[in-house]
Amino acid sequence: MNKKIITGFLILTLSCLKLISQNDTLPTILSDRPTQTESPFIVPKGYFQMETGLGYIDRGDKEKDLTRYQLASTLLRYGLFSQFELRISSGLEWVNVKVNDSDIDSSYGGLDPVSAGFKVFVVEEKSWRPQMAVVGNITLRHIGNDYLRPTFSYPLGKIICRHNLTQKLSLGYYVGFTWNGEKADGFFIYSSHLGYSIMPRLWAFAEVYGTFDNGDLPNHRGGAGLTYRIRHNLQADISTGLAFSKNVDRFSVTAGLSWRIPG
Repeated sequence: MNKKIITGFLILTLSCLKLISQNDTLPTILSDRPTQTESPFIVPKGYFQMETGLGYIDRGDKEKDLTRYQLASTLLRYGLFSQFELRISSGLEWVNVKVNDSDIDSSYGGLDPVSAGFKVFVVEEKSWRPQMAVVGNITLRHIGNDYLRPTFSYPLGKIICRHNLTQKLSLGYYVGFTWNGEKADGFFIYSSHLGYSIMPRLWAFAEVYGTFDNGDLPNHRGGAGLTYRIRHNLQADISTGLAFSKNVDRFSVTAGLSWRIPG
């Protein structure tokens, strides 16, 4: 009986040491939140990563003020191959609408639309050539709260790039094209950010992002934030954003966690 216990303990210990040694060869967790500019990095093959958080967004125009509370905005990522991952995102949201110069005040909330897609790694950085990846997804009209989901399902595509300018400073950007699920015309989207490693676990960023709509004026926003790596596979973040254009989100603040399983 004692031999069986000792043998089982040795097997368990060796298995744990093997898992630890495997994890030591993995890169530290790299998330696509809180920046609008996703990174080209792929979740390692066979690993699962959850990125979730809370958000407050204030938006308004000449007709109404709109406040959005994102209760669990979540992106799930799974490394299917070494250079390919599957992605699905949704969340819970509560929206309050106040019509200007009136007593009309309404609220609604529930499940956000579900988006499903992929990210594929293209090429490593070399000299002036950036590290590159491609993201594609489709937002589905069949799932979500009636007031939050789009009238039509629509696709989105992005080309993501990253340059390591120094050991501490990086430049990331993307260009893409998408629709909004309501109009037949699509529009271009863009984002660019500078990231700086303050210390090995703490990273800061500033970014600009927006849209170029063929039938409307461009919309531009800016943001900044911090990420902190709690463990090899666990990261916390906080960010805020401001609008440079009218009829877009005037102010936003988010906070969240990213967790890779196993670590």
